[in-house]
Amino acid sequence: MPTMAEIASEITSKMDADIEENARRRQKRLYFPTWASEVSDIHGMKHVMGRGSICRRFVWLVILLGSTSVFGFQTLRTIQNYLKFNHVTKLDILFEPKLDMPALTMCNLNKYRSSAITLEDIVHVGFSLGIVDENHTLIYPHLYTDEFVEKLEAVDWDTIKEDENYNMTDFTIRTGHQLKDLIHSCQWKEEECVEDDFVLSLTHLGACYTFNKYIDADGFSSHNATIAGAANGLQLILDIEEIEYTPTNDLDAGAMDAGVKIMLHRPTEPPYIKELGFAVAPGLHTFVQMRHEKITSEPYPYTDCEEDGDIEHFDHYSLQACRIECETKIIEKYCGCRLPEQPGNAKVCNPPETHECAHIKLVEAIEGLLPNEECNCRSPCDVENYHSSLSTSRLRAGFLKRLFKDSHNRTEEYIRQNIAVVTIYYEALNYEEIDQIPEMSFTMLLATMGGNMGLFLGGSLLTVIQILEYCFDETVGCFKSEREVTEKKPTTVSWPVVIAPASTKDTTNGTRDEYKNRWSFDNGGVDSGNM
Repeated sequence: MPTMAEIASEITSKMDADIEENARRRQKRLYFPTWASEVSDIHGMKHVMGRGSICRRFVWLVILLGSTSVFGFQTLRTIQNYLKFNHVTKLDILFEPKLDMPALTMCNLNKYRSSAITLEDIVHVGFSLGIVDENHTLIYPHLYTDEFVEKLEAVDWDTIKEDENYNMTDFTIRTGHQLKDLIHSCQWKEEECVEDDFVLSLTHLGACYTFNKYIDADGFSSHNATIAGAANGLQLILDIEEIEYTPTNDLDAGAMDAGVKIMLHRPTEPPYIKELGFAVAPGLHTFVQMRHEKITSEPYPYTDCEEDGDIEHFDHYSLQACRIECETKIIEKYCGCRLPEQPGNAKVCNPPETHECAHIKLVEAIEGLLPNEECNCRSPCDVENYHSSLSTSRLRAGFLKRLFKDSHNRTEEYIRQNIAVVTIYYEALNYEEIDQIPEMSFTMLLATMGGNMGLFLGGSLLTVIQILEYCFDETVGCFKSEREVTEKKPTTVSWPVVIAPASTKDTTNGTRDEYKNRWSFDNGGVDSGNM
């Protein structure tokens, strides 16, 4: 049987072992005061957790908390500014030894020539265009030539039958102003143009013609300018043929203007000349100075520009191409057909469908009267514009009369009323490049946060890694300690239990043997007599 001294010694040794075990576990987990004073690179932490007076450590604690608060505030503001996705604009002017010419689309402001309109055309489209009434009588006879009025008055309309397969596309091209009549002269860099330089383009203004138009990658060779100035540009002498003007109600055409509409655009973009471009008036020489501009926008979330537009009928996405396709879908949806100038494989609208449905819906689409979901065209991220500044001078009709005497017998009055000269050229061999740049990129975000951390806490990216490492070690050490405590078997210590006798008496006067007989020790079956 162990003595009381032996039992006490055993308990003490086990308590010492537990203390050593806890100390060993703390060393595994680094323990925050030790980590803060010996490992951490955060400035001020060593002064707070290290040695020193309470007052000194308190001052350092206040400074550390203040710096941490300012750092947190600046970090929050930096992240908020980054998530706003603001951008800045950079403007640069770049010089080039050679600049590609834009495409030039020109349309006579009159859509249909009166001399080209046949009696069959009057039967099919005359009433829809507002030329005649239901009885085939001219609505405004004073606006037409005497020859045209007399021709219609002599017709027996009962003998002319309507054709169910009347072709509006053929009518638009045939009655439009022809290239050979519209252009009297064309010079590119003071040399005569060739016939292939112009391509027929159907627009809302009818039959138009495009110079330097993109056809395909293999067959396209862009005209370019190597010297700025009028001598290295395009010069056109145009005849608007005002005597051929036919007043109609077709998209408000032919009512009060006489001249030619011109639009400068990228060769890969279709013209949207009814709403864009500038006009050239007869009797004047119009000088058009061009400036080329390239705009590159940041995609979402910085702007809402279109990176890769989904269009069906054009090779390259542009705002004009999207608007034309959108209008085409609107006409097909509401009218079940398309206009002659619109792309696609749907059937071309007949005269009643054209003027009773298609033109009405087209005007509503242009004026934005249809629901927004009908058309959602966004500007592309890469845009090229051609800005122009115009100046004019009066033509010398007498000089042009002598110029035309060998080819055309034109009077001075005809020249003043019909002939227009336009010269288009670059004012300088440079272009403006406008780029949108993120105000704060992700790299700049990290740099700003790192600068604030270094300024207010004296830390860096490695300091963050230190903190993460400490948290990882603490977490791993905590779970390991819990597992070791759970798996370790508990140690059993035999404590002597004193059992009181059934009856007790005053033992102050008893002998030692009597005292031993009254109290006995329960030692788990161990004979007390051996103690």
